[in-house]
Amino acid sequence: MVILAYVALCLIWGTTYLVIKVALEGFPPFVLGAVRFALAGIIFLPYMLRDRKRLPQTRAQWGWIALTGTMMLAGGNGLVNFAEQYIDSGLTALTVATSPAWSAVFSWMIIGESEKLDRMSLVGIALAMTGIYVLHHDHISLSADEWPGFVALILCPPLWTLASVLSRKYLRELDAFTVSATQMFSGAVAFGIISLIIGESWALAPSAKAIGALLYLTVLGSVVAFTAYAYLLKRVPAARVNTYTFINPVIALVAGAVILSEPITPEVYPATALILAGMGILYAMRNRRAGQTK
Repeated sequence: MVILAYVALCLIWGTTYLVIKVALEGFPPFVLGAVRFALAGIIFLPYMLRDRKRLPQTRAQWGWIALTGTMMLAGGNGLVNFAEQYIDSGLTALTVATSPAWSAVFSWMIIGESEKLDRMSLVGIALAMTGIYVLHHDHISLSADEWPGFVALILCPPLWTLASVLSRKYLRELDAFTVSATQMFSGAVAFGIISLIIGESWALAPSAKAIGALLYLTVLGSVVAFTAYAYLLKRVPAARVNTYTFINPVIALVAGAVILSEPITPEVYPATALILAGMGILYAMRNRRAGQTK
């Protein structure tokens, strides 16, 4: 069962970038997020209501839920949706794969001494950021119409990981499923508000393919994959579970190339090597610190 859960986690989260691209054929980016996370939150609702003690108990906790849900989902995931209107799904996944580098920086800034950055961690961050430059240096010459997508993509990892670090610090006493479900609701509301502000149309006529993509993202991407992740964390050391972050971008690149005929240009290979090497160093340093604190 553990192996099945891990394979499901890698395959589902590795293919969500491709599926987002398909869903965008029938839904504007922020409408897509609003519907996806509202439905996912509703699916988790019976679990939350089964024991109301799992729910946040203070105004401060509800406030952090609202803030982190907005930042992580409407901010981080919403920017991915927006960016994929302009950027290939595989390149998007590879850029998002730098999230551990941002997590290391924000953990050091917010959590403090226990998350300090050593020299090797700084080397890992530098390698990952170099990989991002190699991957996207051609985008500096994008047309004015395409620049918003590039900027959105670059902003996605820091927004997502800042929200994750804040959740770790201020919501650690709450049940992980409850935190995720309530964040989904707050994120869905924020998605909807942003959608209305920027004037997205809710008069939808999506194709069967786009609806199927939405259901994939909701049921598999938001519910099944997270459940598999939580299941694995209870049975396998977190360091092993989180190796999925090395596999996801590779799956996304291959899936984008095979299914959507997205080109894998020459710079993708060194960029992938640099990003994964940087993440590998950060991963090793984090495991080393965790071992020293036991």
